[in-house]
Formats: sequence, structure tokens, C-alpha cells
Amino acid sequence: MRYFKNTEEFVFGKAVFCGIDVHKKDWIVCFVCDGEVVEKQRIPADFNRLEKMLMSYAGARSIQLVYEAGFCGFWLYRRLRAHGYLCTVTPPSLVPDSGSKVKTDNRDAQSLAFYLAAGLLKAVYVPPVEVESDRRIIRRRNQLRKALTRDKNQIKSFLHLHDIAMPADVRSKWSRAYLAWLASLSWSSPSDVFTMGSLLRSYARHREELVLATRYLRQLSRTEPYADNFKRLCALPGVGLITAMTFLLEIHDFARFKGGDQFASYLGLTPAQFSSGPHVRLGHITRQGNAHVRGALVESAWTVIRYDPHLRAKYERIRARGTNGKKAIVAVARSLAIRLRRCLLDETPYVVGVC
Repeated sequence: MRYFKNTEEFVFGKAVFCGIDVHKKDWIVCFVCDGEVVEKQRIPADFNRLEKMLMSYAGARSIQLVYEAGFCGFWLYRRLRAHGYLCTVTPPSLVPDSGSKVKTDNRDAQSLAFYLAAGLLKAVYVPPVEVESDRRIIRRRNQLRKALTRDKNQIKSFLHLHDIAMPADVRSKWSRAYLAWLASLSWSSPSDVFTMGSLLRSYARHREELVLATRYLRQLSRTEPYADNFKRLCALPGVGLITAMTFLLEIHDFARFKGGDQFASYLGLTPAQFSSGPHVRLGHITRQGNAHVRGALVESAWTVIRYDPHLRAKYERIRARGTNGKKAIVAVARSLAIRLRRCLLDETPYVVGVC
């Protein structure tokens, strides 16, 4: 629906802002100019249809578009940029809350357009196509790792249902001996035979896929875009293949952060703050930003404190205040993230024990 009869005349020589509420089958597109809604339409999820709408605003001084990051990724952003349009992909969690209790697709598109015009929207970093493709490997590996853990839990649960304990001669779970014992178990019910067989096949399939993904990731770490930085990160004991490649693939451009504090904030490793007058209270970490990097850093921090005396001393100082170990290791992960970023920017390997 167009709200002005002479839209082309109204927008001529002016800045136009467009908010797009993206869905799988259709998009809600809202154009705003001079604080007025110029046009709002529901169109099929088709770029050619969107471009046809944009062509009617050719007389505008500029056209800026925005949509929320989500399931469709960055292909729309890249196509709009390739056609010469300014586009922003904004994180849904940082879109201002209007306070309205009525939420519709039309209102979402309109709000995005007005927020863009007011300069209130943050932009997510859009990586190069090649880096985004490589990033999918580390995320696929994480999916496989979770699937494998789920298989293990289901197998253990199945054994508990039948009150079956691991024999004394099998020393460790998920070893070859343990898997051979699972395969040798006899069941009175044909249905139980099928269920355990299905569980073991699922475990074997996910384990094989996990090995292949890890192998591919290791090969990727040796390629030209990543090899040098990978070596710099892995100079620190406790930072291995998964942490280093997660760090490189998920962040990619480390220079886009103004400093270490901003980088830690992006990773969600900064305490939430609640202030009122003279009272300031720090809460848990914000957990905003990239959860993949945050999780990998926290996991590595437990090993790193065994080798880096400076980070170990920080951990012990925080623990001495009565803080539990989990909170202390998050603080170590924050320092670790800032240090690793500095190594990459300075193109120097991590030196253990240096402040």
C-alpha cells in the first residue's frame, strides 16, 4: 500500500529508509522518508520483486535497507550490496524495544525503518563468503559433537532401564572394549535388539562424521588464510585445534574492535551492570555476542591456567575472594581472549607468563 499519490515526487532528492521483515515465503517491506511511512507491502520472498520496488525510488538521494539477522543468513545483504544499495543486517537482540504489547510483521518492518532512519540500529559483521563457508565446518562439528553426546546418554539410559552395569574387565567407557561389550549384549525382546542396534548405529555414524569434520578442520588450519595465525594461537598450551579455529573463523577481522574491552563485551564476557544513583552492582556476564567463541575460550581456560603462571595467579586471586571456580575461570577466559587478540594484531606468538 502506498500512502502518497505522488511518491516519486515526495522522495525526490531525499533519504529513504527501508525496513524488511524477512520470512521464508514472504517479506514485509516498509519505506520511510521524512518521518513518514511512504509505502508498506507484503511481497513474495523474491529479490527481483524487491528490486522492482526499489527502482521506483530511483529519484531519492539515497536508499538504505535493513533486516534482522536470522535464518536467511547474508545472501540478501550481499545481493543488495552487489546492486549498489546500502544495507544493514541488525542483531534482533539489540533492536530497541518500543514498549508496545502489539507485535506484528507490519509493525516490525515499520519499526526497523524508523530505527534505521534515527541511527539506532547496530550492524552485525558480515564475513567474506569464503570465511562464512569455512565457519560452517566448525559449527557442523559442534552439531556432531552434541549429537554424539546425545547418543551416549541414550545408550546409558537404555542400560539403566534394564539394570545392566559395565563389567569390571572393561576399564573405560566408549573404548573399543566397551563398544564390543555393548554389541555383544543379548536381549530377550526383539524390539530391544532393534533399539540397541539403532542406538549403536547412530553412535557409530555420528562418531565417524565427527572424525571426518575434525580431519577437514585440521587440513583447513594448514591453508594459507589461517596457517600463520593458527600457529600463533597454538603456541599457548591449552589452545588447540578447536579453540584456535573457532577463534579465527568466528571473529575473522580482529581489527574491527577498538580495544580489548570492546572485544570482551562482544564475546559476552563483560559483567552486567545495574546502577542506581550511587549504588553500582555487577551481575553475571552478559552472555551476549558470540557464544561459540565464549564457550571455546572458557573450556580452554581450564587447561591454560596449568601452564600460564600469570593467568593462574589471576584465577587464584579471584578464588581467594570467595568467588567460585566457574566465575573465576570466566574472568580468566576474558583475559585470555584479549591476549590472543593482541597476539594476532601484533603478529607475534603467545608468550607464556608475560603480562
